[in-house]
This record gives sequence, C-alpha cells and structure tokens, in this order.
Amino acid sequence: MDKLAVELLTLISFYACTDGGWTGCSLSLVSRRIREASRPARFYSVSLITSPNQVEQFLDCLHKERARAPDMLPRVRHLCLSLFGDGLETAPTPTSSSTSASATPSQPKSRAEFLASLQRRTQHWRSAQVGLDEQYNRTIPALLRAIAPDLHALALIQVQWRSASIIRCHFPLLEELTLVGGDPSFLPLAFIPADRPIYPSLKRLHHILAWIGKDVDFQQWAVHAPNVTHLRVSRIDYHPQSTVDSFERVICESERDEEFFPHLRRAMIEPRPPPAPSARVSAAHVAFRDFLVYLDRLAERARVPVKVLPPLEAPKIVPGANPTQKCLERVKKEWLERVVDGDGCWQEGMGGVYAP
Repeated sequence: MDKLAVELLTLISFYACTDGGWTGCSLSLVSRRIREASRPARFYSVSLITSPNQVEQFLDCLHKERARAPDMLPRVRHLCLSLFGDGLETAPTPTSSSTSASATPSQPKSRAEFLASLQRRTQHWRSAQVGLDEQYNRTIPALLRAIAPDLHALALIQVQWRSASIIRCHFPLLEELTLVGGDPSFLPLAFIPADRPIYPSLKRLHHILAWIGKDVDFQQWAVHAPNVTHLRVSRIDYHPQSTVDSFERVICESERDEEFFPHLRRAMIEPRPPPAPSARVSAAHVAFRDFLVYLDRLAERARVPVKVLPPLEAPKIVPGANPTQKCLERVKKEWLERVVDGDGCWQEGMGGVYAP
C-alpha cells in the first residue's frame, strides 16, 4: 500500500466504499496517507437510518472534510436516509421517577385506567414527535442542499417527519430514487415550475406507498422526471383512487397527443398485502380480488411491458418488536445491491415486507 500511487489508492477506495460508510470511516483511521488518498471516496455511499443526531454528526463531518481538501471534495453519490428517527425510544417516559421501582408496569385493571394509560402514551408520542420534527427541520434542509448536486442514487424513508418548510434544491445527476411514504413533503412537485425538472437524469423510480392514503401524482412525476425508463410501485392499493388513476395514465396510451414518460421501457406493480384470511368471504376479500383483476387488465393495456408481482406479505406483529425494522432492512439491502450494480428492487418475482 505504501508503494502504490495516490491516484490508484483513490480509485481503489471508490470500489471499496460501497457499504454505507463503514469502510470509508475505517480507511480514514488507517494512516495519514490512506486518509488523504481515500478522502474523495470516503462518503461515496452513506447510510443514515439511526437518528436525527446521526444526520447532524454526519453533516458536521462532511463540512470539516470538505474544508480540509477544497481541491478534492468528498462527494456523496449514494444515500440511504431514514426520517423515522428514534424519538419514541429516547424521549423521556411519561411515568414519574417515584414509580420506577417496579420492574414491569402493571396492567390496567379498569376501563378508566386503560384510557389514562392510552392518553399518557399519546402525549409521550406527541412530545417525541415534536422533538423529532425540530431536529429534522434543522438538519435535513442543510443536508440536502449540501449533497443534492452530486447524488446518483437516493433511498428516502420519510413517513414520520412532518416538514415545516419547502427545500429549494434540484438533483441534476440523480439516476435512481426510492421513496417510502409518498412524495417528499419538503419538495412538492406541484409548486415547482415545469420548465426546470427536479430530476432531469432520473432513470429508475420506485414508490413504496404508505398505509395511510397519501396521493402520488405520477403525471407530475412525468414532468419533473421526464427520462425515467423503469417505474415500480409497491404496496399499491385502490385507495387513494387519484394515485391509481394517474399511474394508469402514464403507462397506457393517451387519447391526447401528450405522452408521459416517453422513455419508459418497463413497469412493475406490487399490490398491498391481502386481507387477513377468514372463514367467510368478506367485502374486503372481494374488493381485493377485483383489484388484482384490474391490475392484470391494466398490464395488458399498457404501452410498455408491465410485471404484476405477487401481493406483499402482511407484516407479522410481534410484541416488543419494531414494526419499521423490516422495511428499513429491506430498503437498505436493495439500496446496497444497487450501489454495486446489483438487481436490488428491480429483480422480478421477489417478494417481501414493506411495513413502515
């Protein structure tokens, strides 16, 4: 290593720093020579899925590294960012210290005690959410402005953050985008001029829709990401209807002269999990069956090849388990595969759980 040219070491570092940040951090601790040689590649791929504090610490580190080498700026090319945070785990508990002696909380013995316990949990969640929003409103705008010009791939899990502002930024080099929870609230497409697309280089777009109905207007996406070639929608449902209708318009032949996603070559659809099995066929089961028939017919009418994947697996609710963990793990796994040009979420026939 001591005899290799610095330029060669830098090139090797780009091939090594594909694991979300661990290798880049480790290389910076090897020696001064390796730290200097690997600095341009240190943040080649970055995973920020732990907490708002992690985002803040990374942003501080990025600014310091860029100040040390203005002629060889380290740039973030691949980012996996989760805005779920850990507020519920780190916020102070609503119980007082006088009751901390008991090892396990007692179960409510009456309806009044149950309602009081539920109210305390709600207040706890609200206080944690307020703190989470304040931290993200302070750090996320600065982070995106710093890295948006250089990003090639972004996986954004942003269901829980309630954005209080609109971030003015463009992603000129972004080629792959995965969104969990609908459109980014901090970057509303409808309020941005159509003559300056936000994602002019985007090729692959993957929307993982939220359980709570959040509209996604794919016609707006066709305006701001005109060069998309691959489109995937996971956990699609018949509600909200506007999302389904706009998706149908962009993949089918239009009666008008306008064409959405003119470069689209392939689309993938992954329906939401089916209703829980029961002894009797309910209205929910009939509606879900009819929706699957609709998706199959939609694939037949589409102007591009459309693959309708098997429905998502319903998440298993385990006491004490984090229900968002499966979603985070799968999104990050697929993101890492794409960093090294693997199939990721574009592998046909794959199944799994997206459950934020």
